[in-house]
Order: sequence, then structure tokens, then C-alpha cells
Amino acid sequence: MLFYPDNQQLRSVETVERLDARRDVIHRAVEKGGLAAYAVRHDRVERTWP
Repeated sequence: MLFYPDNQQLRSVETVERLDARRDVIHRAVEKGGLAAYAVRHDRVERTWP
């Protein structure tokens, strides 16, 4: 599984804040398992692959 910020211009602190704010959604995705990539956007987490 891969979780990545959709905006590569974010400062480190902003990236951490974004990941922390979406922690519950990320945990649910990990529980589902499997191979996947997710964009961590400012308002949601979106599966981008496959």
C-alpha cells in the first residue's frame, strides 16, 4: 500500500497534518489489504491504483 500527498509542493509539516487528519480512513484502507495506491488530498483519500 502506498499513501501519498496529491500536492508535492506541501511543506513537511503540512504533509504530516494531512496524513494525521485522515488517519481513520487510512487505517480502514489498510484493514482491507491488497495492493493499492491512495492520494491523500486536502479533503479526502482517493484510491488511484488499480
